[in-house]
Amino acid sequence: MIRLVQIVKRPDGYRLKDVFLNPKHIVYMSESHKEKSDLLEGKMQLGLDNQVAFTKIKINHNSELSEIVVVGAPENIQSKIHKSKKTLLRG
Repeated sequence: MIRLVQIVKRPDGYRLKDVFLNPKHIVYMSESHKEKSDLLEGKMQLGLDNQVAFTKIKINHNSELSEIVVVGAPENIQSKIHKSKKTLLRG
């Protein structure tokens, strides 16, 4: 499992939420430009640096696809996945 910070959009704005994700369920990752645009336009009042990137992740669980957006560039998320696999192999 890897720990990520999810961006959740609600009617009253954006919220941050910790999530734990099984990397085996990830089927697709790409940079999310919508959240980046909202951050730069001041629509996201979360205290995040303007340089932060966001990643859209598609998850397959029991043949159902769902999508979340997390804080971090796709390369950073990939690095976390690799790091968690190395930890599991040593354990």
